[in-house]
This record gives sequence, structure tokens and C-alpha cells, in this order.
Amino acid sequence: MRVANTIVALLVAALGLSAGAATPEINPAALIEHIRFLASDDLKGRASGTPELERAGDYIAAQFREAGLKPGGPDETWFQPFQLDAGVTVGAGNSLTIRNGSRAIDLALNTSYYPLATPAGDTPAVPSASLASVPLVFVGYGISAPGLRYDDYADVDVSGKAVLAFSHEPQEQNRFSRMNGNQPIPETSLYAKATAARKRGAVALLIVSDPVHRTDPANFTTFGLDPDIDNLGIPVLRVRRDELAPFITAWELDRLARLIDTDLLPHSRALPGATLDYTEFIARNRRTVRNVVGILPAAGPRRNEAIVIGAHYDHVGLGGRYSAVPDRTGEIHNGADDNASGTASIIEIAKAAAADPTRFPRTLVFVAFSGEERGLLGSSYYASHPIVPISDTVTMLNLDMVGRLRGSVDVSGLDGAPSLLADLGAAARAAGNIAIRQEGPGSGRSDDFPFLELGVPAINFFTGFHGDYHRPSDDWQRINAQGAARVATLALELAARIAARPERPEFTPPPR
Repeated sequence: MRVANTIVALLVAALGLSAGAATPEINPAALIEHIRFLASDDLKGRASGTPELERAGDYIAAQFREAGLKPGGPDETWFQPFQLDAGVTVGAGNSLTIRNGSRAIDLALNTSYYPLATPAGDTPAVPSASLASVPLVFVGYGISAPGLRYDDYADVDVSGKAVLAFSHEPQEQNRFSRMNGNQPIPETSLYAKATAARKRGAVALLIVSDPVHRTDPANFTTFGLDPDIDNLGIPVLRVRRDELAPFITAWELDRLARLIDTDLLPHSRALPGATLDYTEFIARNRRTVRNVVGILPAAGPRRNEAIVIGAHYDHVGLGGRYSAVPDRTGEIHNGADDNASGTASIIEIAKAAAADPTRFPRTLVFVAFSGEERGLLGSSYYASHPIVPISDTVTMLNLDMVGRLRGSVDVSGLDGAPSLLADLGAAARAAGNIAIRQEGPGSGRSDDFPFLELGVPAINFFTGFHGDYHRPSDDWQRINAQGAARVATLALELAARIAARPERPEFTPPPR
């Protein structure tokens, strides 16, 4: 998951340090067989907390065992367990009513509203939120951006009240706007809007489609098909504009939106007689998931130092809020490229390395991470609970979406370890002069990031986004198996050169 900021033509012959390729070579046919299993309909998209993800983990462990690795989990197991929130369970009795004086509009879950975020609870039988006759305040777009001289909360008290905000941001279509032209500002994100409301004491945030967009883009059935939410401290509810239209007209909210769009001044105000009643029965599904860990021990004086070679094996299941096409929630999102391709690669890298262990004077730790799609949770857990101490982890190599090679592979992280550039050039030569597009430091979107945060040089391999990303169409038939094998060979050869270096690569922190 990267956007390139630098394109480097690697003159591999000039950089190359000649070294032979490992034996056996990475086999494209073996890669595609792993991908076919991991991305099969039987595994239903490998969502976190599902039995299908457990099956995938068992498969990876069996492959590590077959490769000749040693188990790296607690008590000589292959698994490093940790817990995460995996979706929610919705109980009966959820309701939302908005009143304007004597008139009331009752809204139905999955039809006219759904929660984007809520603290939720431990059981769906007990209310996780209960708000009665809470005053309602209009807060424009719900944005606080003092650096841009814009704050919808500047002149309004929302403590103990519910706030109603439009989606998106003002002057969204004006490329000359001081609000970053027609590009979105960070303060317009769900997280930022919820945080702005919560910090000012609001007890709930309602978001309704702004008047600039002709149709309401929210999908009000997705939550019912695959219920999942964030936890942003207060209930955040997406409300269908058509249902609330009588009150939007009565409160003249569209007129206020036009004023905001014109002068970028706050036009927030209390809504006299407007109140909210909200009852919620939603419980978080706390699940145990597993990183899969295998070790190829080294011999010699550098055996206590390690290189981590990782890839995440979870995906987005049936879609839901993680899907690029939420209207297709309920369909299996197989995730062949994301990231069965990377998982298959580390399996075959492990087999090739174990077949010629003398090339690796440092220990190799292979980790298939869980929970990446939910926020890099597995790699963050490993970085906090490493098998080899982080102080002795000299490099991390990450493979995320490496199944669609189209000319060149994107490699990021060299800004933090410039001494590896020559090693990468030599590895590229050994991998058949594979073309490389060098990027900047990790952007925080994949499992290299927790290691970078701890000062470990981390290199990410990525063959690019495509039209099947987080869609049901990311199937094994679209994988470039020959290309994936070349990328895996590149990572293998780089690992061999790092393992054989007399000195460990230095880490250069990114500028802050």
C-alpha cells in the first residue's frame, strides 16, 4: 500500500555484488498452489476471528514444518496468539428517534441509520448506549481546523448534547479554497470529526449527507450484512438524509451549509426543541487470532541476530466496511493478491532458505501476521512480543501484495537503511535483473511500520494497486505467478546478503 515519491533506475550491474542464487529456486507453480488454497471460496476471505482464518493459519504452520523450520510460538507451538475485536453482535431493541417539538421521526437500523462507531459492550442483552431527550445541536460540517482558520465548534456549547453534522467538508469543489483546495483535509475524517465532538463533551455525533452531493453515498444495508464498527468514544451514527428531510428543511440546514460554503465562517447553532433518543444493544466480538511463526536458526557468531521476513495472511472476509465496493458486502473477498501472494512468498522463501542454510549466518524469523486489515495488529503485537529481541533484529522484510508484477516492483524503506541499496542491487541481479522502483520510508499502511517505529530497518515489497483491490474479484486466476516468484526471489536474495553482512545495517530515522 504505497504511493511512490521517488523513481530510481537501479543500474544493477554497477551496484551488483555477485552472488549465486539460492537452490532450489522459487517455484511459480508452488506459489500459485498456496495462493489457490488461501484465496479459495472455502476460506471465505480469511476475516479476522473466523474459523477460516484459523484454517489458513494451520496450513501455513504445516508448510513451515515441511520447510524444516522450528516453531517460534510459546511452548514450542507455531502460533503467537493475541486478541482483537472482530466485528460486533447486534441485539434486539436498537432504536433512534429524533424530535422537533411535538413531531418525531423514528429511524430503523440498517434502513435509515447505522452506527459508524460506538464504544459497544460485552453482551448484546444489555444496552451499550442509552440516551433520552438529549438536546441536539447543529455543528456545520463538524470540523475543527484552527490551522486553516475554520472551527465549527468556535461559538457553540455541545457539552452533554448530541451534535448533527454534514458529511464531507465546505468548499469541497473549489480548487482555490483555503481548505486545501478541492483535496480533503485530515480534519474531515470520521476519526477527526468524532474526536472533535467527544473532546468538547458531546455524547453522540449524527452525520447526514451534505446538500452538495445529489445522492447519499452511504450504504445503509452493509452494517446488517457484516456488522462492524470503530470505537471512537461516543456513538457516531450515519443517518439517511431523505428520512430526516422534513427537519433539515425546518431547521434551514441546507441554507446554513450554503453560507458556510460561501464565507467559511461557523454557522453552528442549538436547535430549539430538537432532541434525540437512542438505545443501542451492540457487543464487540472479542476473538483470539494467531500470528504463525517459524524459525530458521543460524550457526556462528551472529546467530543471536535475526532478520524477520513477514506477510499478513488475513483479508476482509465478506467485505463490509473494509470493502472497496461496500454494496457487494456478503460476497467473498478472496484476497489472492492481498495478501495470499505475500503469504505464499514467505512460505517458499522459507523452503529455499532452509534448503541452503549456510547462506544465512543470522537467524531468520518467518511470521505470517494476522490482524493487518484491522490496523497492523499482528505485526504490532509481534514487535511488542518479539521471538528474538528487537534490539537483535537487524532488518524486517515485508511482502504485501506482490502478485501483480507489471514491469517493476516497488521497494520502500531504503531511506531508513541507505546502506542496503547495494545489497538490493545485488539481489536484483540474482533475481534476473528485476526492475525496481524505489520509494520513500514506509507510509504506515503495512506490517513494516511497527518495526520502523522501533528503529528497525524495514523494507516493503509491493507490486501496486489495481482494480481488484479489496473487491470480490481479487482471485487467484489474476495472479502473475512468474512475477510473484521473481519478487520472492528478490526478497530471498536480499535476506541472504543482509544475513552475510559483517555489520548490521544502520537505521536512519525519518525527518519529523
